[in-house]
Formats: sequence, structure tokens, C-alpha cells
Amino acid sequence: MFHKKADKLHLVLGENSKITGNIESPGTVFIDGTLLGDVDGAKVILGEHSCVTGNIKAGAIIIGGKIDGHLTGTDKVEIKATGHVTGDIITKTLSIAEGGIFNGISRMELDAEKTAENTDGKIVEFLAKEQ
Repeated sequence: MFHKKADKLHLVLGENSKITGNIESPGTVFIDGTLLGDVDGAKVILGEHSCVTGNIKAGAIIIGGKIDGHLTGTDKVEIKATGHVTGDIITKTLSIAEGGIFNGISRMELDAEKTAENTDGKIVEFLAKEQ
């Protein structure tokens, strides 16, 4: 689970704990409590009891709980069977386990970080009308 230098666990938010504010970490962030704010880390893991309202930007994002926000995973985003995502996802690799819930728009880009910066999180929809 922790093989790379970036996998060094830097922050743990345990079950029944709550933080209001943004988190920035050079390593792995594990959240199993409630967070109202954005997360920026090398790797972000949301446990089964997690409830996040905010955006997440990381190399790898693993969702086992609930998140209401946009995800930018420069390498991958993985939604486990217990995961529930409401928001848009930009990543290179997207994996959703059977039972996992995803409500949003996904874009699989070669450079997910640059795409997210260029769009400023804004999505424009066009409606084509047949004549």
C-alpha cells in the first residue's frame, strides 16, 4: 500500500472527526471523517465513513465514502463499491467498482492537471437541434 515516497502518510482524519478548511499535503491524505473544504495531495484516500464537500486534486484518488465535489486525478481515480461521487472527474484512468456510484461528467485526458487548469472547473454544454 505504501511503496513510493509520495505514499508516505502525512495526514489522517479519523471517523467521527470533522475539519472545516482546505488541506494541502505533499504525501498521502487519508480521510474517514467529515471534511468541508478542498484537498490537494500526492494521494487522497477516502474511507468508507468519509463525507467530503469540496474538490480533490491529487495524483491518485481512491473513494470509499461520499464526496460532493470535482475530482482531478493526474494519474487515476478509483471509486470503490462503497464510494459515492457527485461531481465531475478529470483523470487519465477511471475505475468504478460494481456498486460504486458516480453522478457527473468524466473526461479522461492525457494531462488531467493542465485540462483542469485551463477550464477553471467550468463545463459548457451545447444542445444541438435537429431540423
